[in-house]
This record gives sequence, structure tokens and C-alpha cells, in this order.
Amino acid sequence: MRQRQRRQSARDWINTGAAITIGSYARRYGVDKYTAYQEINSVGFPLPDSAQRWAQRPPATPRRTGRGGQGRAEQPDDDTWITLDGRLFFVAGHTPGGAPYGIFADQIAHDEPLRVP
Repeated sequence: MRQRQRRQSARDWINTGAAITIGSYARRYGVDKYTAYQEINSVGFPLPDSAQRWAQRPPATPRRTGRGGQGRAEQPDDDTWITLDGRLFFVAGHTPGGAPYGIFADQIAHDEPLRVP
């Protein structure tokens, strides 16, 4: 149901004398409680002071990528480096059956830090 239709339906619902709460509105119209608060206010229905907690939506939290921040932040365009069993793996080639073969990054002996593209 679109916003305009929900609001008109809410006006009709309020006129029936039913008990209107943030939770009942959210369940009835399938919206979150922040949207329910905003729409109930827009139709002019008085809400108790306890409903103020739904007045402002909290800021969005960015999603984490990868395995808890381990490894590289972005994936390369080629498939020379892959994650295998949670570890960085350099693919040297593929068997005739298609299985990759190569070496894990932590097994490479080097004097300088490993630079992964």
C-alpha cells in the first residue's frame, strides 16, 4: 500500500475509535515504527510522550565487508588471489579438472612486506 493510501486508511481507522499505537499501526500497515510515528503524526492523531522515542530514526551504520576486517578491503579484478579456508591464497594455475593450485600468502618467504594487488 502506498503512503497516500495508508494515510487515508489510517484516517478511516482512527475514526472507528480503535486503540491506535505505534506498534499497532506498524503491524497493520507493514511499516517500521519510525515510519508509523511519522505517518500517525501527519494525519494529526495525538500520541503520548512515550512515543517520542520513535520520532527520530537512528543514523545508518555502515556494513562491514569481508571477514571482520581481515585481509584485503577490496577484491582484485582478476582471480590470482582468492580466499581459501579464510586465508589469502595465490592461484598459480588450475588443474585440468578446474581446481586451483598455488600457495597461501602466509607461506611465502619474503624480505619485504607482501603487496597484494
